[in-house]
Amino acid sequence: MLTSGDEESLLADIKEGIQYALFLGKERGRFAEEDIRLDKIRLNKLQYIVNEDRDLGLSFGWYKYGPAPEDVTSDHNTTLMPAPGSEISHLEESRLPTRDSLSTEEFAYYFISELGEEFDKIVTAENTKEYLEVFYAKYAPRDRYAARYTDLYIASARLQQTLDKIKDDGSWHEDSTHYYYELEKRFTPVINEVAKHEELEHTTEPLREYQKVLTSVIAEADAMEELSSGQDAFISNAVRKFYSTIWDFVAQEVSLKTMRGDNVDSLRPSVEATVKTYRGGSWVDELDSIRDRRGNFDLDPDREPSEPQGNSETGEQSIDESLLNAVSRTGVEAIKRAEREVTQE
Repeated sequence: MLTSGDEESLLADIKEGIQYALFLGKERGRFAEEDIRLDKIRLNKLQYIVNEDRDLGLSFGWYKYGPAPEDVTSDHNTTLMPAPGSEISHLEESRLPTRDSLSTEEFAYYFISELGEEFDKIVTAENTKEYLEVFYAKYAPRDRYAARYTDLYIASARLQQTLDKIKDDGSWHEDSTHYYYELEKRFTPVINEVAKHEELEHTTEPLREYQKVLTSVIAEADAMEELSSGQDAFISNAVRKFYSTIWDFVAQEVSLKTMRGDNVDSLRPSVEATVKTYRGGSWVDELDSIRDRRGNFDLDPDREPSEPQGNSETGEQSIDESLLNAVSRTGVEAIKRAEREVTQE
């Protein structure tokens, strides 16, 4: 049995093993250092793979991006980069006091030799969310506790690829109609998969309401020739609500059902507290913050467009008075002509 402290030591050995494997891969010309894109999500997937393959006994749950020994709430880059053996303090031994534990060096050779090309693909894949589709399909069903959620996570990974483009790629607005319909298409399977699981019933409404709010904002943006920097920032923030609130709600509910291992008691309390907050309606406040502020950026379908701002010199309308009078006279004359034509008929 692994204690919580044992698990921390084991994870440290795995991480250093990955660092040494990265060094070996670079030295052997399998990839260049600039090709390495090892973010926190993919690090967790490597931990999961070796844990399942070698039956290491780590406590796991399914979180925002699938199986992990801890809640992965972002895909920020880790500090893990190639490290030669001389820089690793426990290269030839394990931090654990048991004889059959793998050393850091043995973990490195597992990744570089046994996992082989798969290791190269994981650490150099250009797009993490695209890689997750492959990961869930290939590895997730091996976890009998969570296999029933595989299709949900695949559908979410596809949706997130679209959301990421809107959040991170400033050129998305050039093809905004395409993104509007792609969001509609990719939200549907996520919501359908959630609806299949009774234990996720609390998350169906938040997903549907978020879809309505976000797509209404995207529809308004689609009608504009270009977006201001403020509008673009607002839309990016609206997209982030999916990760920070809506999908996090779903993932925390899944975690309650998929935790396993000797030390789940150390993982469960924070998840239960988060779920309780979401079920209490905290997600409503997050969506209301989008609804309340979208009008400030002319992205509210129920709000009248902002008044014209005029030229930059005076800040007022600069139409000549005589031109206004001429337009008025022309309008009156047009109305009189129309009335005469109706009378003659």
